[in-house]
Amino acid sequence: PCPCPPTSHAHRSRATTMPVLSLLLFAASVTAQDLGCKKFTDIYADGTALCENMWGGAFKVVENVSEAYTMWFFDDVNPNDEISQRLNPDGNTSVCNLQYFHKTLPTPEGDDFTECHPWKEASCCTANVANATNLKISYGEEYHWDRCGTLSPACERFFVQEACFYECSPHIGLYRKYGGSACDAADTQCSTVYNASDSSHNTWQVHQMPIRKDYCDSWLVACANDMFCSADNGDYFSCARVQPTPEPTSFPTMSPTGPTVVENNTTSDDSLSGGIIALIVILAVVAVGLVGLMCFVLCREKAGKPLFKPLDENKAGTSMPAHASAADGHRPQAV
Repeated sequence: PCPCPPTSHAHRSRATTMPVLSLLLFAASVTAQDLGCKKFTDIYADGTALCENMWGGAFKVVENVSEAYTMWFFDDVNPNDEISQRLNPDGNTSVCNLQYFHKTLPTPEGDDFTECHPWKEASCCTANVANATNLKISYGEEYHWDRCGTLSPACERFFVQEACFYECSPHIGLYRKYGGSACDAADTQCSTVYNASDSSHNTWQVHQMPIRKDYCDSWLVACANDMFCSADNGDYFSCARVQPTPEPTSFPTMSPTGPTVVENNTTSDDSLSGGIIALIVILAVVAVGLVGLMCFVLCREKAGKPLFKPLDENKAGTSMPAHASAADGHRPQAV
């Protein structure tokens, strides 16, 4: 029933409206709550924690720059060549040991290869893979790095650099978790031999690749005021399991068979999701307004002061139009 005067009952309409609005606000924020969005500096104590926690053990941070790789460079000669020769003299960087979007061999790319330009002369990725859009969306919505909000350009650039490093560098394949030559014999978490019949093995995962500490520290500085998922101490793969859609096949999972591919023409749903939320809010406000109007009309009727009155069929000099029926004469007319 609609709340009508006396005024002692007026609070009921507010009690009815507030849960609706609260529900809408909850729906708009539930994803952020599930992701546990926080500032980078509230998730990671330092650059070491960022590089080691975010990528689920793919990297280990090393302070000595002569014993660690960098994810980006501007030199004509790849500085990681020397690092591999020192740390993995028997490793083969003439092949692309990771297998997913990767090429079989690192080969030169053309002049359109600009996003991941440090690897232009010897790249394990193609220009189609190595563009800013595809680097972000190719693994599905759950792996978008800006699920907690738009990142600053300085912060996002580090995510692009890491993606270029993973997709394009021939050196990272030495640290393939199953089948990488750099696996320490004493490390039971990796193997130098890939066993296709072993359900725990895959061809795309990286394990304990040494990364320069100064690079990781710079990453945290660049992202200090940005927001990121804090699930499992900011683990990228744990965050990916917080699904914004009910389609588990639209993103890669930590499985032996590797991630599920999303076609390169996939577009981001971020703006669509915002539009849907806005539409829901607008429709809810309209619905609440209509309910309020109906209640107002009913209350006026009960008080003997209706907003609408019946047509006066017996006014002198007034006759019913020839095409009208008796029932038509009782249609309300606004006063």
